[in-house]
Amino acid sequence: MLRAATDATGAFGFLAAACRWPDDAARRAALNAAALQVSDWDAVFIDATRHRVMPLVAPALRGVPAVPAAIADRSAAIARRDGMLAMVQTAELWRIGAAFTERGIDWITVKGPALALLAYGNVGAKASHDIDLLIDPAARADAFAAMQALGYVSLDGQDRAAPGSLDHVLKDSGWRHPGNRVMVELHTRLFINPALIPELGIRSPRESVAFGEARSLPTLARPELLVYLAVHGARTNWHRLKWIADFAALNRCSSDEQRDAARACAARLGVGDIHDSALALAATLFGDSACPPPGTLSPQAQRLARAGLRDLTAPHESTLREVDWDRSIVVYLDKLRFMPGWAFRREELRLMLIEASSYTPDAPWWRRWTAPLALAGRFARRKLAQAVGR
Repeated sequence: MLRAATDATGAFGFLAAACRWPDDAARRAALNAAALQVSDWDAVFIDATRHRVMPLVAPALRGVPAVPAAIADRSAAIARRDGMLAMVQTAELWRIGAAFTERGIDWITVKGPALALLAYGNVGAKASHDIDLLIDPAARADAFAAMQALGYVSLDGQDRAAPGSLDHVLKDSGWRHPGNRVMVELHTRLFINPALIPELGIRSPRESVAFGEARSLPTLARPELLVYLAVHGARTNWHRLKWIADFAALNRCSSDEQRDAARACAARLGVGDIHDSALALAATLFGDSACPPPGTLSPQAQRLARAGLRDLTAPHESTLREVDWDRSIVVYLDKLRFMPGWAFRREELRLMLIEASSYTPDAPWWRRWTAPLALAGRFARRKLAQAVGR
């Protein structure tokens, strides 16, 4: 079994208690116990902002007398902002989806408002940086045209690239509306590594999430969605608490049949250990009653769960996951050991040696070949600076 999640200030323990769902007597008891261990409420505010869980944390702070009023007020302001953004994103998601449907573009959404409704029953309970939509790669040109017709502007220039020319390094294209500032990621696959469960995608089983009057959002069916959330979070060692909180909340409100189907789906797709590790991590953070763990864990599942707990409770600087040669060798070993099989590891090695910004329509042809040298140069420069600074 994993050790309990702790940190020096008690901040992470309070965040974990606040992210426990549903809001029942067990959650309130966990909050009361965690509040007694907090020595730095500024750390709670900073970490809640970094982990993007303020919609769950801000109401919890209001119930703790020891919390300084300034921190409670700032937290509430951020939670209100996140809630308003969630409502705007939901309206935009419906507008984009209607435009896609009108053009005959098949689409689903993952995470975002649909997940918030399923897991928490409220779009405002989950903070989202952007909207994630998944389409068929063959519909890319039509989808780009639809986005432009809706007033969105490409952030990465992929609308000027030949269709599919950047698929070997990018899984999505970024868009922003200059008016409401909503950002959209238009995915043609779910993971940047094309060898990571390619069977899960636009043709997978789906369900509709009702909202408003006679409206619904298509997303992955419950078993597939739980598997996707487990792999998505574990892929980066769960470096944001909101990801494991969302997984646990959705698992908690799923039926026994749906949870069993998710484990069967994960095993069928070759990611059973990853799914089990997510269950174990969620049980450690939020309690067995909030997320029942599997009966036994394989050594691989235990390692993945420990890595997630390590990164969740580590200082902020050590949890950044961008491709950067100045990260610990442990990070790269984690990536390579995430899944067995040469195909997956070959793609991971390739992705480690490239820089996604080198693959844009405006970049010179030679830039992609010098990207590994540039990364190695930055690594050497930083290590030299560290040595001089000691």
